[in-house]
Amino acid sequence: MTEREARTKRALGKLWPYPNCTDNQHSQFDGERRILELISLGAPLAGILNQLCIAIDVQIGDVISLVSLANEEENHVCSVTQRAVEVGLDVFSSTGILAVDQTLLGTLEIYGCEPRRPTASEYELIERVSHVAAIALQRHADEQDIERALRRTGGRIAGAHELPPLVN
Repeated sequence: MTEREARTKRALGKLWPYPNCTDNQHSQFDGERRILELISLGAPLAGILNQLCIAIDVQIGDVISLVSLANEEENHVCSVTQRAVEVGLDVFSSTGILAVDQTLLGTLEIYGCEPRRPTASEYELIERVSHVAAIALQRHADEQDIERALRRTGGRIAGAHELPPLVN
């Protein structure tokens, strides 16, 4: 098994919250398949996260969500929350987005017009969106690691073998 296959298997096993699910109770949220396709095609991270926020905003209703990246300053998250409260929004949910190794990748924050907490089904949806966001953020981080390694090595990856020239 290659390193990539092993990493993919670990990621799917640890990130997917319903590994043995065969019923419709844990069916995909609206747009999930399209968002997963965007991730697999390497679409820009900002667009993917925007699609995730739109999906959860529409499905829950009367909420607005955002993803704060872990590399942003903590004060940024506090100032966003403070501004949301100042304009009359209530903190509906704040969920950490974790990597496979439990490193914080970001936070999914959801603000509502009415002071209430998520229902059980909304909480499940939030968890599912957080897992998809983790996949997108982890892929983005992996791509950045590869780009840094390529820059360091002058475009060559250690252990990669050159293909022999084609002979006609």
